[in-house]
Amino acid sequence: MAAMETGVPAPRMTATRLFVMVQGISVGVLGVIHGVSEVLKGFRPTEGFLLVTIGAVSVIPNYLVTGLASIAVAVCVALWTAFFIPRRWGPAVFLALSVLLLLVGGGIAHVPFFLMAWGVSTRINKPLTWWRSALRESARMRLAGMWRSMFIAGFCLVGVGIGIWLFLLPPWSSNRNAAIQLVCWTFLAFGFLMQPLAVVSGFARDIPRAGPGS
Repeated sequence: MAAMETGVPAPRMTATRLFVMVQGISVGVLGVIHGVSEVLKGFRPTEGFLLVTIGAVSVIPNYLVTGLASIAVAVCVALWTAFFIPRRWGPAVFLALSVLLLLVGGGIAHVPFFLMAWGVSTRINKPLTWWRSALRESARMRLAGMWRSMFIAGFCLVGVGIGIWLFLLPPWSSNRNAAIQLVCWTFLAFGFLMQPLAVVSGFARDIPRAGPGS
C-alpha cells in the first residue's frame, strides 16, 4: 500500500510488471527501427502525414528529423518502461510517450501493443480483488501454472514476426512479397492473441504473492 500511495516503484518483479516491461521495451525497439529507416531516407520532405513505405505517420514533414525524433522518443519509451512504469504517473507517462512515438514516425503496427501494455500497467500497484473473486482457487492455480508458457510463447511468436519483418521486409527495402507478409502478420497476430492469456495467467500468479488484502 505504501508503494501505491507514495509512487515508489514496487520492490519485487511481478508477472504483471514483467509483461509490461517486455512489451514496452519491444515498442521502443520497433520505434528505433522505424526511426533508422526514416533517417536513411535523408534530409528530404515526406510525402505527407502518412509514410506509406515505412508503415508510419508523422507530424514532422522531413524524413531525417522524423527519424531522429522517433529514435529519441523510442529510447525514452523503453527506459521509462524498464525503470519508472510502477510509479504513480508511470502508466500515464508511458501512454503519452507511446502516442508521441506514433506521431513522430514510430510505426502504426505497434499501437495495439502499447495500448495493451498501458492497460496492464495500470494494475501493477493496484489490488487484484476483482480477479481474486472472479477466479476460483482451482482455476487460479491452473492459470498460474500456465503463465510461463503463455508468456514465452506469446512473445516468441511476436519476436519471430518482428524478425521476419526486420530481415525480410524492412521498411528501407522495396521487397513486398505477399507470401512473406502473410507469414509475418500471422506470427504477429497469433502472438498478440496469446498475450491476453499471458496477462490473465499473470494476474492469477500474482494474487497469492500480493497478500490477503489484494
